[in-house]
Amino acid sequence: MSDDAMNRVPVGLFPRLLIAIIGIAFASLSSGAFSADRTAPWVGTTLDGRQCQARGNDQAIKFDYITDKSSLQVVERFHFTPEVEQLIRGNTTASPIKDIDYTLIKYPNHPRALYSAVRFSLSNAPQQLIKQYPAECYLQRAMQFSRGDPVPPMLFGLYLHRLGKLDQSLSQYRIAEKLAPNDPNLMYNLGLLLYDQENYEESYRYAKRAYDLGLTFPALKKKLQDAGYWN
Repeated sequence: MSDDAMNRVPVGLFPRLLIAIIGIAFASLSSGAFSADRTAPWVGTTLDGRQCQARGNDQAIKFDYITDKSSLQVVERFHFTPEVEQLIRGNTTASPIKDIDYTLIKYPNHPRALYSAVRFSLSNAPQQLIKQYPAECYLQRAMQFSRGDPVPPMLFGLYLHRLGKLDQSLSQYRIAEKLAPNDPNLMYNLGLLLYDQENYEESYRYAKRAYDLGLTFPALKKKLQDAGYWN
């Protein structure tokens, strides 16, 4: 990940944290905890009000990342390579976003590809490409595709938080919280958001839960200590 891309990622969202989010979220799911629409229609709008829609041929059968990895190895080998995931370069085209797009066409709720789409939208990539491949469309589509999966709304909340859309971010975090109520990473990031909303008492409650559940990131605790809300 480039320094520039990293600087644009919301506080608390790092590769090891994302791995933990994915692991805990998957552990919270059972085979009957969600249903996936294999047609994966595009839903919702972009943050600037445009309708989310397909680009080109988007008729292929969709696979659920959680329950059906039958095509995953091929997709990741030829499209979601480590260089693509880290936004270094594309594998089939110059820009990594087109390979990320292909990955998410095949696996709409692929968590690491969603994370890469978020990072791409927050990067200094050409605005034309960011506008053409907006992360919010992939996230809304993933939420519709696999409604019991807490990872897409978690990532949507993180994305909106970084963009300063605090109320919208909170709404997404609340959706994720219903699906993964004991996820310490979600508790931590909710605490960060509530701190930024100056809701210090509730921020403290979420921070306390996150730390009691074993999270060790110190930033939120220090923020609350500096604000006089941590004993």
